[in-house]
Amino acid sequence: MAKNPEPQPSALTYICPFCFSSVDLKDIHYQCTNPACTKIFLRELDEKNARKYRSKNIEEEIDVENSIFLGKDPAGPSPATTKYHIIRNSKGACDICKKPVYKRLCPSCHNPIPQGAEEEGSSVFVVLGPKGVGKSHYIAVLINQLRNSFSPEFGATMSPATDRTTLKYREMYYKRLYEEGRKLSPTLSFEESRDSREPMIYYLRFLEGDSPRVYTLAFFDTAGEDLDSTGKMMGLNLNSFISRASGIVFLVDPLQIPYINTRIRMDNKPPTGGNVANMLSDISNIIRTNNSLKIKDQISIPLAVVLTKADVLMKAPENDEESSILFGMNSSLYVERERGRYDRSNFEQISAEIEEYMRRAVSKGFVQTVKEFKEHSYFAVSSLGSNPTGNMLTRGISPMRVEDPFIWLLNCESLKERKK
Repeated sequence: MAKNPEPQPSALTYICPFCFSSVDLKDIHYQCTNPACTKIFLRELDEKNARKYRSKNIEEEIDVENSIFLGKDPAGPSPATTKYHIIRNSKGACDICKKPVYKRLCPSCHNPIPQGAEEEGSSVFVVLGPKGVGKSHYIAVLINQLRNSFSPEFGATMSPATDRTTLKYREMYYKRLYEEGRKLSPTLSFEESRDSREPMIYYLRFLEGDSPRVYTLAFFDTAGEDLDSTGKMMGLNLNSFISRASGIVFLVDPLQIPYINTRIRMDNKPPTGGNVANMLSDISNIIRTNNSLKIKDQISIPLAVVLTKADVLMKAPENDEESSILFGMNSSLYVERERGRYDRSNFEQISAEIEEYMRRAVSKGFVQTVKEFKEHSYFAVSSLGSNPTGNMLTRGISPMRVEDPFIWLLNCESLKERKK
């Protein structure tokens, strides 16, 4: 595989959490909030540009860049349009009304660039894992926990970056899971659904204390089959957001691991899944290739390895079950973390226990691949808290430790260095 070095972030470089382009903040686009400018712009277009920017609605112009990002044909019947005029230069003034403009856009996809990007940059976290691991449920519950539990506990606020994020989370996740009490539908592949290509973006702000911090959380609900091979990840351009991430959460379903699946007794047991060791190795290779790392170099992106559906393992052995695949009452998972601060000791105890568990259950090779990441830690979570009955969540939702990996990521040394 040929090496294609990615541009390295600088003081004036912003990694767009939507399209993962490396944006020079001296070369961005703007949007004027005066809708009258759009009408004037469309009225004064010459014939060539009229075909490019004039939509069926005389009050809206075609957003070519955003159309392409959303997988729509700008010249087709339903391109992305906007009633607010786009200024495709970085002068900071509207080319129609000549007044200053403040809404900044990524020049590649025309999604917003937040104020403070020069100081804060973009800290983007991604969630990966094989098909059926529970990524959708984890993301849905994590967002709810971060907004309603984590934020008040740690003095933070979490807000969606766009209206599309609000709508997508509400309609595709929250409504079905929390209001209807039903399991989420399987995630469609990037090849099948263009909607999968647009992440849900949230800004997590810590405004208390001496050093306010702002993080950008990008939730890509990728289908497991999209991560089946290095070639497929490269073909779908998933390599960009993986290699430019500020932190990776890699989910592992214990019920997909053959060693555990054949030894546990439960109803509606799923079949075993793909080789998680190979998938993590592919992800490691993608990062090395895109960032021009040598084999001996450790990867600087922090990695949280997360064992999902841990509730099924937290019980006493039944019949001929082996106790070694379960977490007994002496497990560190039963010890609650200290609230309102980073409980390093608690996380280290859990990580040591889960690392040994993964060494036995998956392979020594998997653990060795994890060590390629300079900062890494292991976790065990449960998004739902109990096994669903068919498609229904008959016992409701009782999440267990889903926010732990993000608390750890936010306290990693590499992230702190970027925020200095």
